[in-house]
Amino acid sequence: MSLATNSEFQNVISQIRDLVGERISTSDSVLHDHGQDEGWQPVEAPDAVVFANSTEEVAEIVKICRGKGTPIIPYGAGTSIEGQVHAVQGGICLDVSGMDTILEVNAEDLDCTVQPGVRRK
Repeated sequence: MSLATNSEFQNVISQIRDLVGERISTSDSVLHDHGQDEGWQPVEAPDAVVFANSTEEVAEIVKICRGKGTPIIPYGAGTSIEGQVHAVQGGICLDVSGMDTILEVNAEDLDCTVQPGVRRK
């Protein structure tokens, strides 16, 4: 699948804005912050950042982006050093840091179920 054209990308932004309201940003400072990690690589910012709050939102955002050939860059804490948050082809950065609920703790099994934004502390 080829990458979205500019008009297709604007349609993607519009559809996502209809879904999440003001939790989508194209602000230069937000884009810059989401185009880098703790590594040495230069910033490669996405075209927009979406702050998802639920699994259902993530699924719908992925569906919207996939339908128009828009790259998706998942973003948690931004603490990696390998450069995987860099938007080398632009696209949508999907920030899941707000999905930070511990859903279940199983002391007997020594495991738990968490949302993707849960941090180690």
